[in-house]
Amino acid sequence: MISTPQSREELLLRLIKIPSVTQSARENDAALFVREHLSHLAYFKEHPSHLVLIETPLEGDADRPLHTVVARMMAKKSTPKTVVLIAHYDVVDVACYGNEIPYAFDPEELAKRLDPEEFPPRARQDLLSGGYIFGRGSMDMKCGLALELELLRDYDHDRDLFDVNVIVAAVPDEENTGCGMRRAASFLAQLKRDEGLEYIAGINTEPSDPGLPDAPNPLVFLGTLGKVLPTFYCRGLEAHVGNYYRALSAALLSSQIVRLAEAAPAFADPSRGVCHPSWICLQHKTLAREYVVTIPARSVAYFNCFMTTKTPADVLVDMESLAREAVARTCEQLAASHEALSKQGYAPPSRDFGDLPVIRFEEIHQKAARAFEGGEEKFREHMSAFLKSLPKGDMRDLGIELLEEMIRIARIEAPFIAFGFLPPYCPQLSSLTGKPQANALVRAAERVIHEAKERFDTTLDTAEFFAGLSDLSYLGFMGSTESVEAMARNCPGWGELYSVPIGDLAEIDMPVANLGPCGYDAHLKSERLARAYSLDILPELLVSMIRALSEE
Repeated sequence: MISTPQSREELLLRLIKIPSVTQSARENDAALFVREHLSHLAYFKEHPSHLVLIETPLEGDADRPLHTVVARMMAKKSTPKTVVLIAHYDVVDVACYGNEIPYAFDPEELAKRLDPEEFPPRARQDLLSGGYIFGRGSMDMKCGLALELELLRDYDHDRDLFDVNVIVAAVPDEENTGCGMRRAASFLAQLKRDEGLEYIAGINTEPSDPGLPDAPNPLVFLGTLGKVLPTFYCRGLEAHVGNYYRALSAALLSSQIVRLAEAAPAFADPSRGVCHPSWICLQHKTLAREYVVTIPARSVAYFNCFMTTKTPADVLVDMESLAREAVARTCEQLAASHEALSKQGYAPPSRDFGDLPVIRFEEIHQKAARAFEGGEEKFREHMSAFLKSLPKGDMRDLGIELLEEMIRIARIEAPFIAFGFLPPYCPQLSSLTGKPQANALVRAAERVIHEAKERFDTTLDTAEFFAGLSDLSYLGFMGSTESVEAMARNCPGWGELYSVPIGDLAEIDMPVANLGPCGYDAHLKSERLARAYSLDILPELLVSMIRALSEE
């Protein structure tokens, strides 16, 4: 290996200095840098077609240029066996850096300007120690990307380093909805068909801490959690605030949903004695476009929902029961409130809302398609044109706009609660399946853990699921046709606004692992990377992992 801790750190600092904030004008600069950096290697000078820059449209803003970089380095002796390494080059924003925002992408200058006293003891100690690299993307995940690029440089220098093909995919948009990895998955599927490749494993180099916070040792993850975004759209009845009991507040309905769902143990999805967080509300808002003294008639709430064993169809069942409970709690609260106020002299009567409808998004779609003049084909054309007419924006907001247009066409009368999904959809993936290829990856991981202890006196632990969500979700598919259909039917704009190439995922299906650097506090001002393990030890372990896989 010609790469050294110094060369890895130098490359890492160059990558960090590219302010590739997700959905920003500079995000794509990192892709251009990666391609230019790799183009100087002898292998890619000889095989330029093996280093490609793939256009990757960003849903909701397709005019913004984004690219996925796929670098394919074939083994000296021809073989179909291929290991896929993935890394994302986008990072989250830097608003949390406050006065240090101008230095968030300059670790050397940032270290001079950070005030140790503003950090809790652990981060303060790490800053003063000099053993950590601070800065946005230092850990999540410019280090992993730098190590993969340096690994290709080593393979270019020593063509006997591996006897398998190595592909590195550097992707954008992981911190948003993963359009980069979804695009890469389709490219990998086409490459498999065209070149006859056999994908024996996919390895991500995300940092350990987001995958299992506060773990005492570095980790090898043998899978990644799934995720859906359960969404509730509440339609109430408007009235002036002085006529409160003639109306029904959509804010009250959605607030009941949030109260019942947030961190609810009943909705968690434990597996093999390990449990991850239950539902977490990511957005809760009324949809009034301006200030008015009117009871809110429209609101939306959506949640992060991790999956290990559940499918989108299972989550829909949970959502329906939750929505019905929210309706009952709302009616109880209104009745109790009206009774108490009446005893204090409030005269107007309260309206009885009875059994409010609870409707799946797919039911609204079906009703709208039947109601549209000209039939289902004309309805599809109308919805496609309607989507194109909307201003660029967040996919979740665009999905709600599509839903409201279908509600208008279907003439669904308020009040009601509608439920379904908004993007993204990250399928869960595990290598603990017992399949031969998956077992080979598990054995390779065990060898790396043994080597870490023997060579470096470093203890590595294992976990089945990377809990921070990762692009590993798009290197295979464990689900069923029914689970995909449940997602597609209940996600407004599926196939045009947003989709997951399930067929391609099933085609490239490979066992996966995450073996990444150490550090702490991803997405925070105190984000930092542990130099010693991440730049000295981990690169050796990555090489050992690929060698172990090639020998299986």
